[in-house]
Amino acid sequence: MTYLEQKVRIVAFLELLFSCGKDERSLPFSKISEACLVENADVELLVMKAMSLQLVKGTIDEVD
Repeated sequence: MTYLEQKVRIVAFLELLFSCGKDERSLPFSKISEACLVENADVELLVMKAMSLQLVKGTIDEVD
């Protein structure tokens, strides 16, 4: 992804998070993939990038 595309997808991810209720912020990769227009394989990288920029805090449960 280009730098600008990555930024737009991170903003889409943040918008998805804040549109959910406070108690409903556990999201499956499929829902993130649809909202951010990325492949399922790229969702983890997108979430890790948002976490590394300290835009969100959380964990990634690879089992589920």
